Amino acid sequence: MLGNSGQTAVEYLLVFLFSVMILVKVVNALAAFMGDSVGNLGHVLSINLKVGVCRERCFFDGYKNGRE
Repeated sequence: MLGNSGQTAVEYLLVFLFSVMILVKVVNALAAFMGDSVGNLGHVLSINLKVGVCRERCFFDGYKNGRE
């Protein structure tokens, strides 16, 4: 009986450590996803905003974009 007295504490500690490892991996994956998404959004906006006024073919046909 004396050998089993700390078994519950060790099991709780192992479950806690496993949960923390999973949580850290999920948070890192979410942070990487958000970083990539914001970076891609910044790239797309910079490309679309750098182009300026188009005279012939416009990506957004609904806007006038300098056409008369």
